[in-house]
Amino acid sequence: MGTKYEMPHSSFPYKIPRRIQCLSVPRRYYMESYEGSMPQYTRTGTRQSALTGRLADKSADIAWPSIRRLLILKRMYKNRFSSERLERIDRMIEASNGTVYSKLANCTIDLKKMDGRDLKKKKGWTDTEWKRKMEYISQIAEPKKVFEPPPVKRGKSMPLEALMPRIEEMSVPPSSKCYKRMSQEAWYRNPLKVAPNALKYVITERTKKLAVARAAPQGD
Repeated sequence: MGTKYEMPHSSFPYKIPRRIQCLSVPRRYYMESYEGSMPQYTRTGTRQSALTGRLADKSADIAWPSIRRLLILKRMYKNRFSSERLERIDRMIEASNGTVYSKLANCTIDLKKMDGRDLKKKKGWTDTEWKRKMEYISQIAEPKKVFEPPPVKRGKSMPLEALMPRIEEMSVPPSSKCYKRMSQEAWYRNPLKVAPNALKYVITERTKKLAVARAAPQGD
């Protein structure tokens, strides 16, 4: 049995594990030669080898759309597409239903029991749902309840005789206001007429001194 290490030699004088020695060997490169001819392409630009190559089952399964999307497509365009196109969609549903991805997602359906007409068919109500619905209808069919307002709490009452003076005062219509001129008001004072007390006033010496105008200062 061989050792796990490569012993030192003249080209590499160090001890190295055999695994690292194998990985350190450079790979051999291969040059692809077409023997004078380039890859062939179709008129649409697709490589010919891609069309003639073998397709794996996993790649074919992942190419199909989800079965739910196909069922919605058939329901939306059932009245618009022709019968041939609808048959093609049915075959696509069968192919998508048999893929490994539909089985892993647990979304496969039984095509024998599944029909396009069942997509629009509404599910019937059970007895429990009918009972719940009738209970709700009987509840909303009852007459509307009238809730009486709570009684008003009033204070101590007074006899009518005690309120009559205030009632009579409020029942008298207010007198219309008559607008007068300012000169006809009692507080009006004529500016051209001198008050009698002003004629009896005696001026003081201090007032005379303050009434004298000051001399304006003259400049230099």
